[in-house]
Amino acid sequence: MARLFQEYLTYLAGEKNASAHTITAYRKDLEDYFAYLAERGMAETDADHLTIRRYLAVLRDRGISKNSVARKMSSLRSYYRFLIRENVLADNPLTLVSTPKETKKLPKFVHYEDIRSLLALPDNSPAGLRDSAIMELLYGGGLRVSELCGLTLDRLNLSVRSVRVLGKGTKERIVPLGEPAAAALAEYLEKGRPALVKPERAEETGVFLNQRNGGVLTTRAVRDILDKYVNRLSATLKVSPHMLRHSYATHMLENGADIRIIQELLGHERLSTTQIYTHITKSRMMEIYRETHPRGQEKEN
Repeated sequence: MARLFQEYLTYLAGEKNASAHTITAYRKDLEDYFAYLAERGMAETDADHLTIRRYLAVLRDRGISKNSVARKMSSLRSYYRFLIRENVLADNPLTLVSTPKETKKLPKFVHYEDIRSLLALPDNSPAGLRDSAIMELLYGGGLRVSELCGLTLDRLNLSVRSVRVLGKGTKERIVPLGEPAAAALAEYLEKGRPALVKPERAEETGVFLNQRNGGVLTTRAVRDILDKYVNRLSATLKVSPHMLRHSYATHMLENGADIRIIQELLGHERLSTTQIYTHITKSRMMEIYRETHPRGQEKEN
């Protein structure tokens, strides 16, 4: 079975184009399941729907959240589909097992006034120009932080104000940029990036470079950069790179953008993933109503 499991991981990377993060998550989920089976002297081919239901009960007893259980079940479903595909099994034991409903949390976003204040903070030093371009792209382009760190010079097209992004599952999409984001990126490329290039890494094609060694910024480094400016702005404000992406989608939806266009811009495979932003705007409308309408502010006696 170890050989099959290794073949499955290869299948995820080669045929499903799964990201390294997804493969790591699936591997950990399945290794936990295999350990459960091993304690009972079983292999995955021995399991039936009752075995998997008992495994679900064990996960609940561990206090694992519904969302985490749902993710583990997704890993199991993928693996057993692979076993069926490879003719290792004739029947899928998960057919009679339902996945717990996930608890959907509304993604957090940042009000535009705070974003505008945040974007005004970087100075005109090479690192400051870089940081300005980073924040403008995260908010103005709705990029994932991994997509931003993966940008290379050949993926930029400032003449039409767009970038070609490599998203989840190695799927490419074209992301348009507004004038502020395009201008910040152009200024960084002209005045900032050349000063960050190190002689020993002169051939580096990554867009956003580390000030210390001239290498490409990591996702962790981008989070640290953002934290630096957020802390300068406010001791209580919490902003992550993904919150800027959420804010991008929320603000566009609030201003009348079609949800299917937002789906394409964000690179969401399913519309249901994008639709969560409609709940945010409804919550925001209720908040504005309560704050501004006379009857919204009154409490019942």
